[in-house]
Amino acid sequence: MPVTLNESALRIELNGACSVEEAETLKELLDQHPDYPVDAGACEYMHTAVVQVLVVNKPRWHAWPKPPHLRQALQHIFSGESAL
Repeated sequence: MPVTLNESALRIELNGACSVEEAETLKELLDQHPDYPVDAGACEYMHTAVVQVLVVNKPRWHAWPKPPHLRQALQHIFSGESAL
């Protein structure tokens, strides 16, 4: 699954292609675990619905996506937020 809860690492992970169908799962996980950072280090694609969920919830970041265009866009949106 592209959006998963990693309870042992205490974070929400985004992997591969996060399509529109993943937005609801992401919202539920962020609602249930608002203090968990998001690890998008393995995310290659993110639908705008997923981005919208992130914008609304303003999570902490563990890792940004690797594709430069996606990483730069998210860093711009979340200016002032940084990955560990």
